[in-house]
Amino acid sequence: MAFLRKFLFPFSLIYFIITYSRNILFDLGLLKSKHFNTPLIAVGNLSSGGTGKTPLVEYIFRNFSKDFNLSLLSRGYKRDGSGYFKADANSSPSLLGDEPYQIYNKFKNIDVAVDENRVRGVENLLKENPDLHSVVLDDCFQHRYVSCKLNILLSTYSDPFFKDYLLPVGNLRESRSGYKRADVIIITKCPNGLNSTQINAFRNSVQLQKNQSLFFTTIEYNNNLMGKSTIEIEELKQSKVLLVTGIANTHPILDFLKNKNIDFEHLSFSDHHNYSLIDIEKIEKKYFDRVVITTEKDYKKIKNLGLKNNLHYLEIKTKFLNEDEDSFKRIIKETLIS
Repeated sequence: MAFLRKFLFPFSLIYFIITYSRNILFDLGLLKSKHFNTPLIAVGNLSSGGTGKTPLVEYIFRNFSKDFNLSLLSRGYKRDGSGYFKADANSSPSLLGDEPYQIYNKFKNIDVAVDENRVRGVENLLKENPDLHSVVLDDCFQHRYVSCKLNILLSTYSDPFFKDYLLPVGNLRESRSGYKRADVIIITKCPNGLNSTQINAFRNSVQLQKNQSLFFTTIEYNNNLMGKSTIEIEELKQSKVLLVTGIANTHPILDFLKNKNIDFEHLSFSDHHNYSLIDIEKIEKKYFDRVVITTEKDYKKIKNLGLKNNLHYLEIKTKFLNEDEDSFKRIIKETLIS
């Protein structure tokens, strides 16, 4: 691994020069950020995925969309097509992308739109719904053409940004110093029972700025599996189980099932995998006698292809640690009413 890093270092240096120069142009005002009167909330990361952005976005909608008029704008990663597209009853994962489609199906009281041009996307959402209290922008930390009222940066406990390296040596999209633009930093996927020594070590390593707040969260799975019917996780102990995933970081779901003493096989695909009929036929032929469980993000894509196996998914949620939840909610509320 050390040899590989040395080999790739020149490419990381080029990547650093490009991203650093771009950020300097924004800092100097030579590249302009569009400001909107409506407060915008950005959820993003410095690394290339798998930090838990979608569960946090859902957390915000779950706790605030009943009292505030909110909407979601996403890039719509790996969707078919480009430009601005607003979700409707005929939408699908291929038209929206995995995460926006999932959120659209769960939160019917918000508008969901996708656009790789974030300025245009926000403008269209505000034009169609002038009374919006806020637009939540998913995966928007590097998209500096939009000026956001609140910037939330996520980084995982196991691979924090301050120990990572720039692409292609590591997973960082920009240098570690980019964290200074964040208003809120959340360390995600923490182990339960995080102690004060571990928390203080992270605080010291992050080197918080005066205006920044630091929170710690973990992943929480529901003990009920969802699907055509609802079953308890304990019922899987009596079945042959196949776990199918198309996500960047499988460690949390693997650990959850192992801790529940579930005996399972794991069929892993790349992040945002577009399942095909060949994939479905492989599962049906090789694993015909198994209960298939998957992530919420993958469930609809697999279900739409007509898998004959008994199919369920595990719902994932963000859980704040160390009684930090009220403080985070207060920051969100103050942003929405500003």
